Parts: sequence; structure tokens; C-alpha cells
Amino acid sequence: MKLFQRAQRSLFGEILDWMLTPLLLLVPVSIGVTWLVAQGIANAPFDRALEHNVKALAELVTVKDGQTQFVLSQSAREILRADDAGHVYYQLLDGHGTLQSGERDIPQPGLDEPLPPNQVFLHNSDVHGLPVRVASMWIASGSDDVSPSLLQLAETREKQSVLAAEIIKGVLLPQFAILPLAVLLIWLALVRGIKPLSVVEARIRERRPGDLSPLDESSVPLEVVPLVSSVNELLDKLNDSIGTQKRFLADAAHQLKTPLAGLRMQADLAQREGANADELKQSLKQIGRASKRATHTVNQLLSLARAEGNSANVHHQPCDLARLTIEVVREAVPRASRSASTWATTAPRRARRA
Repeated sequence: MKLFQRAQRSLFGEILDWMLTPLLLLVPVSIGVTWLVAQGIANAPFDRALEHNVKALAELVTVKDGQTQFVLSQSAREILRADDAGHVYYQLLDGHGTLQSGERDIPQPGLDEPLPPNQVFLHNSDVHGLPVRVASMWIASGSDDVSPSLLQLAETREKQSVLAAEIIKGVLLPQFAILPLAVLLIWLALVRGIKPLSVVEARIRERRPGDLSPLDESSVPLEVVPLVSSVNELLDKLNDSIGTQKRFLADAAHQLKTPLAGLRMQADLAQREGANADELKQSLKQIGRASKRATHTVNQLLSLARAEGNSANVHHQPCDLARLTIEVVREAVPRASRSASTWATTAPRRARRA
């Protein structure tokens, strides 16, 4: 899940998303956990007070001749007095389960066996449709033939809810105040963290067009070193490619210089004054041969360029230089002989005209 959707991915936005999204998703989890903790904290003092009160009421219960008696004193009436924040109910059952005093609708604790006398059992229940916290205590009758009496004191949970809400407010409100500050600090930390990338970008942007020297890897963070190393490798390959192109241009200029010079010489001979038809025809033949050699040279240079461009896919094979030299010389000797004989035939005529 991402909070911010963009047409083009941003490293800053990606990191911000992956940091803020879990942070914001933890807010409801934090609220739930805080509510549970607040409930436990709020219940603890009221449970202790409820346990103390039921023990105080138990001291007013007496059993005589198998009859349970309960006399409320003024202090006991203060315990049972309800206020605007909640209601307090009590119930006294004798050993036979007969109601002796108090509220009939308080349910008995769901225990398989009664607890030992004078021990308090706390549990949640409902009275008149209201949730209550009940403290149950069995009071010994003093005779083994008579079952212990059951005294229960129930208190509605409004006070606990109010206290839990106050605890939650005291805990969560500072968190909501701190959350924007945390987001701001995360933003500033990310800006500071990706600043080295901006520095590398500025160094590359300030370079001259012909500067292909490698970037300094010692001044960048470790996480950026692989990227800078890849850029340096690319610069080395680009430098090699430019050097190859320069060598190719130099070779092309050198290879084309000779046939182009021959074409220019034959053209000058054809344009001289007093040239007859045979000499003009011979010059045109020489121009044709020179143009073929130039075309052949251009094709070879283009093949060389394609081979250098696909040097990664070239399969190298052994070559016999001696045999290759002999074949080239055998192919070139007849052309050289014809050129020499032609020059020897036309040289006297040029000399006489000169």
C-alpha cells in the first residue's frame, strides 16, 4: 500500500512511502493496544476498592443457629450509596441459596466449585442491562453442616470507562502532537540522506563535453559506490568507442587518399590540351579502375566499422599472415604491371608535348 502515487517513480517518494505507510498504519494498532492497557490500569484501583468493600461488608454478616443475619451500619451504608457516576448493588444469599438481603438480579459466579471461605472472586456481569464488576465472597457459617453464605457486591463500570478514556487522552494526544514532528524529521532526514546523489549529479552536470575521466568513488556513500562504478565503466567504454571512431576516421582518410589522388591525376591528364582520343580513353579507363578501388576501399572500411561496432560478438580465428601476404601480392602485381606499362607508353608523348 502506497500513500502517494506518481506517474514517474521517485527514490525520495519511495523511501518516504515505505517509512510513513507503516507509521500511519501503526496508529490504529497503537490506539487499540493503548485502550486495552488503559482498561487494565483503570480496573486495577477499582478492583482493589471493590475487594476491600466486600470484605468490609462481610464483617457485618453473622450466622446464629443456622440463620444468616446482616445488619448495615452507617459506614456500610456509605459504601452502598450510589452517586451520579455509577450504581452499587449488593446481594446476600444464605447457605441454602435464599436471598436474605440486597438485589435479587445479581447473577451468581459461574464456578464449578465454590472458592474457600473469605476469598474474593472478581468477575464481569450484567445487572438490569448494565455492565457491572462483581466481587463475590463466601462466608463460613461456623458449622460443617451448613453451607457458607454468599455475599456479592456489584458496581457499574462508568467510572472505569471515564478513567480509561482519560488515560487514553493523556497518552494519545501527545502522540498525535508528536506525529507531525516525526514526519517532518523523517522528511529532513531523507533530504539530508539523498544529498550525496545531488552532489554526484552536480559534478556530472559541470563537466565539459569532452571530459570522460572517471568519477571519484571515495567521496560518495557506500550505497552509491556501485552506481558510480557503473558510470565509470560506461565512461571507459565510451572513451574506447570514441578512440575507435577517431582511428577509423584516420584510417579511412589514409585509405581513400591514394585512390582519390589517382582519380584527380587521371582527370588532369584527360583535361590537358592536345590529348587524342586514345589517351582520353585510357584516362577514362584509369578513372574507372580508381573509382572501383575507391568503392572497394569504402566497402572494406564500412565492413571494418560494422565489425568494430559488433566486437562483442566477433569470434576470433587464427590467420596465416604469410599466406595472406602472398595472395595480396599476387593480386596486386598484375595491376601494378599494367599501370607501369601504361605510364611507360604515355611518358614519351607527355615529354614531347612538354
